[in-house]
Amino acid sequence: MTYECVGKRTANPYYIEQLCLNIFSFEELLYFIKGNAYILDSSIINEKLFEFIGKELELPELYGQLKDLYRRDKGISDYVCTILAYGHYVNEEELENIRRIIEGNTDVRPFVRRISRGDFFFQNRTNVAAAEEYSAALAECDENDRRLPKVYHNLALIYAQSFLFRESASFFKKEWEMTKDQSALKNYLKTLKVGVSKEEFESEVLKADPDPDIFELAKQEINKAHDEASKEVSSLMDLQYRDRVGFVRKAEEMILSLKNEYRTV
Repeated sequence: MTYECVGKRTANPYYIEQLCLNIFSFEELLYFIKGNAYILDSSIINEKLFEFIGKELELPELYGQLKDLYRRDKGISDYVCTILAYGHYVNEEELENIRRIIEGNTDVRPFVRRISRGDFFFQNRTNVAAAEEYSAALAECDENDRRLPKVYHNLALIYAQSFLFRESASFFKKEWEMTKDQSALKNYLKTLKVGVSKEEFESEVLKADPDPDIFELAKQEINKAHDEASKEVSSLMDLQYRDRVGFVRKAEEMILSLKNEYRTV
C-alpha cells in the first residue's frame, strides 16, 4: 500500500518532550499517531501541534479544521481522527478503533500509561527513559498486576545492556517468581553468574533450587559466551604482532561497535 505525501518536510520539527521524539513531516506524524494511540493525550495533541501543522508543514486547511474543533471544545480523539482522515492514512474501521482506544485512555490508570510510554521508549532503544517510566510504574501499581512480568523482563534487559548484571538478575528473578517461566529462570542464573561473586552465586542457586537441566543449560551458555569473547580477544592480540595496520583497524571496529551499543542505552 502507498500513501500520498502531504505538506512539506520541515527543518524545525515538532518535539514531543515526554517521548524525546522529533516529528519532521506529516507522514511521520501519521505513523506515530497510528502506532501509539494508547499514549496520546493533551501533552502531545495540543495547540502547539496545530500551529506546527499549519505553519511548519504548511497545511492551513487541516490547521483550520483543528482550530475549529478546539473552539468547540472537542476531545483528543476528535483531533486525532481529523488528522488521520486528512492524510487518508487509515480506513474507517481502523479510524474507529483508534477513536475507541483514545477515548478509553481517560479510564486508564496512570501506571498503565507509564508502562505504555516505557514500552515506546524500550522499542525505540531509548533505554534510560524507558527505565524511568517502568520504575515509576512499579512504584504506583499493585505488586500482583499481570503487566509486571513484562516490565521486569524489559528492565532486566536494560540493566544487562548497561553491564549492571546484579540489578539485571534481580529483575529476571522477579519475572521468574511471578511466571515460573523457565527462560526467565535461565536468564536469572546467567546474569547472576556474571554479576556476583562465586560464593554469592552458589548461595543464591541453593535458595532458588532450579531444575537441574535448566541450570546446566545456563552454565553451558555462560561458558560458550565466555569462550567466544576469549577467542575474539586472542585473535585481536595475535593480529597485533602479524599485521599492525589490521590490528588497529580491527580494534577501532570493536571500539566503535561497543560505543554504538552504549549509545542505545
